[in-house]
Amino acid sequence: LYTRLLPNYQPKTCPKITVLSRRQFTAVLGASVLASFLPISAGATQMPEAKNPPSMQAEILDADGHAFHIDDFKGMPVLVNFWATWCAPCIAELPALNQAATSLADIDLVILLVSIDRGGPAKALPFLNDRGIVETEAKSGMRFGFDRKANLPREMEVSGVPTSFLLSSDQTKSWLFKGPFEWDQPDMLTHIRTLVG
Repeated sequence: LYTRLLPNYQPKTCPKITVLSRRQFTAVLGASVLASFLPISAGATQMPEAKNPPSMQAEILDADGHAFHIDDFKGMPVLVNFWATWCAPCIAELPALNQAATSLADIDLVILLVSIDRGGPAKALPFLNDRGIVETEAKSGMRFGFDRKANLPREMEVSGVPTSFLLSSDQTKSWLFKGPFEWDQPDMLTHIRTLVG
């Protein structure tokens, strides 16, 4: 449920097909079936510890190509989610993030979806719009960022996608979430309110 980022972070070609023995195939199939019964938020009940935020000075672009920084959102809690259109677990959690943006509007939470697709907005925006995920006009709520070269996730030492950072409103504390989560579930919403409250 977590796609590792390689130095060349976006796949350009289809992966090589590997022929598995019957024993290897059975092991892989068994692991896949087991994973299908595990909740997507397997780690959600155990919240990460607060840490100092990583360095996050790299610029990202908005849909119009204007540069901005994460610290532009100081004064509001921010959930930064790194994702890509080629990452299946990222796609799986997008609806939950969209719902969480609505559910947490009362605490002025910013959910910043940062796409690392090489195609930038031309690739990611239609993908999001087709799934009913739109950017809010208010400063809080759902916001989009685009980082074609993945400079910001590299600076923040992200090793794979999806990865999310929850930042306190003064950006002095952060919580790291690796993998997809059920962001819209009541227990997760309560945890977020508690952490940033």
